[in-house]
Amino acid sequence: NTCTIIFKQGKWYASVTVSCDPKRETGKEACGIDFGTHHALAFDDGTVIDNPRFLKQSQDKINKTAKKSRKKRAGKKGVKGSRRWKKAVRKIGKIQSLVGRQRQNWHHQVSTQIVSCNSLVATEKLNLKGMTKKAKRGSKRKRQKTGLNRSILDVGIGNLKSLIKSKVTEAGGFYIEVPTRKVKPSQTCPNCGHQKKKTLAERQHNCEKCLYSCDRDVASAQVCLNWARGQELSSLDVESPSSTLCGSMRQLGAKKHNNAKKRQKHLAQQSG
Repeated sequence: NTCTIIFKQGKWYASVTVSCDPKRETGKEACGIDFGTHHALAFDDGTVIDNPRFLKQSQDKINKTAKKSRKKRAGKKGVKGSRRWKKAVRKIGKIQSLVGRQRQNWHHQVSTQIVSCNSLVATEKLNLKGMTKKAKRGSKRKRQKTGLNRSILDVGIGNLKSLIKSKVTEAGGFYIEVPTRKVKPSQTCPNCGHQKKKTLAERQHNCEKCLYSCDRDVASAQVCLNWARGQELSSLDVESPSSTLCGSMRQLGAKKHNNAKKRQKHLAQQSG
């Protein structure tokens, strides 16, 4: 319907919008996902996807170019920046733009792969704003906190979660976020439910009660999936043997979609 020409970071782009009815399909499986920095994603079946660290790969180039730009006459109020300073600033912008595109492409690939195999996706509800908050002034661990914040932002957890949610919902699947403070996925054993606090340095889950052992992030993903399956059963009208399978989540999604349409129709009649 429309075509918008955009000039960004020295390159031309065409943004085209069309009217269509997208058809996305999900698989019949279910998965629990734990997001982090050690592993970007950890799944309940033990599969992990490492952090690609796009920013870290380009950080040296950014630092070198930024160092050169500081030696040039910078533009500020009442002072025109030199041509070499402008060139250095544009170069930094191009590198950062490349990192952003690489991350966005990776997000789409991962989210599409997850949705194509699963109709139920369960993950932990994260307070990303709090997680990436700056360290307090005078803190002894300021450098460590800065590095952790950079790693979290390099993964792009917020955007990745949004893409997974939108794609699985569009396909008629179900996306469930587990309340962190209530369930405590990282401190709970997925096998027996026993809870024990762990430090961030502890990367292995070893339950002292049932002796269940696995990767810490994988255990957290398993807890999320167990909790989501419990919510699935409580949301269905009849608990049949097939209700524990994720194919039933499509039926539940279709039912909610129909109920939403009925509410919209009712509101339209009232306003009319």
